[in-house]
Amino acid sequence: MRIAIENILPDPERPEYDRAHRAWARRRRQRRMPVVLAEQGKFYLLCGHNTIDAAQRAGEDIVECVVRQGVSDEEREEFRLADEYFSSLLPPIKMAESFINYREKYHVTQQELARRTGITAGTVHHYESLRKTLSPKLQEHVDRGKLTFKEARCIADIDGHQRQEELAQPFIDSRLSSVYVEELVSKAKANPTAAPSDLIAEYVVDKPVVEDPSVNAPTNDVTENGHNLIHIERLNGRYEDDLEGMQEDAFLLAGSLEKLVSAEIPEYRRLRLVSTLRILSSRLNIALDHLNRYNTNGSSNSGKGNSNGSRIAHAVRVS
Repeated sequence: MRIAIENILPDPERPEYDRAHRAWARRRRQRRMPVVLAEQGKFYLLCGHNTIDAAQRAGEDIVECVVRQGVSDEEREEFRLADEYFSSLLPPIKMAESFINYREKYHVTQQELARRTGITAGTVHHYESLRKTLSPKLQEHVDRGKLTFKEARCIADIDGHQRQEELAQPFIDSRLSSVYVEELVSKAKANPTAAPSDLIAEYVVDKPVVEDPSVNAPTNDVTENGHNLIHIERLNGRYEDDLEGMQEDAFLLAGSLEKLVSAEIPEYRRLRLVSTLRILSSRLNIALDHLNRYNTNGSSNSGKGNSNGSRIAHAVRVS
């Protein structure tokens, strides 16, 4: 049934949600057809906040809905759970608590909850496990968007809250990408007596940049990420003395950029990365122009070099 959005009212039995700033809502959720309860000539929204929001942003006034004439208290809570998850109305830990509270109240398994809400049983399990095993301090970081769900879920497999917190710190500080969390946790589990600082050191370089007044060091403000940027000692060195090392660094950086496209990146980290990659794109164009000047094989090869340079620069350019 098509219903005017202005005629769809919030369910009076539902809590109000803070929808102004949802740092945890990093991933596009599945849009489901809104479900409304028809009661005394009015329509109350049971499920489908994200679909209504999308329609309003698109300037639509009417939306297709499923109309229910009556629901039990249990069904009402099932609609609420589905809406809280698919519309990202709750942060992850609060969402986990909603799953746990519902299952305890109605004595149902994770599989049965999944059947009733359309949320997979695996998702319910991951959320509940996070609530039960992750350090309380890290749970706060998850709900504030400082630690991604993927990072938290992997780190929760580590025994000991203090060890979890130490391994999570470089992700919270944006010194390490979530691309590396599974590998780091795997090594931590295989080496339970290894100090977290030693495990992290393999991926993160925390050395400060040493200024050498005799060298014209780059003036840009580059954040050192260890695995993503050129080795710190070469930032202040002379590249012409280490061309093989520079080529090796270029291949390593290319691999990191390839992993970047599949990474889940929160907004506050993405903006910093965008700034760094723009600097990289500019320096790459300058380097390619310089190298192309030494092309002595004719104009056709020179053109080919410029074309390749444009494609490489485009691969790292972020707009």
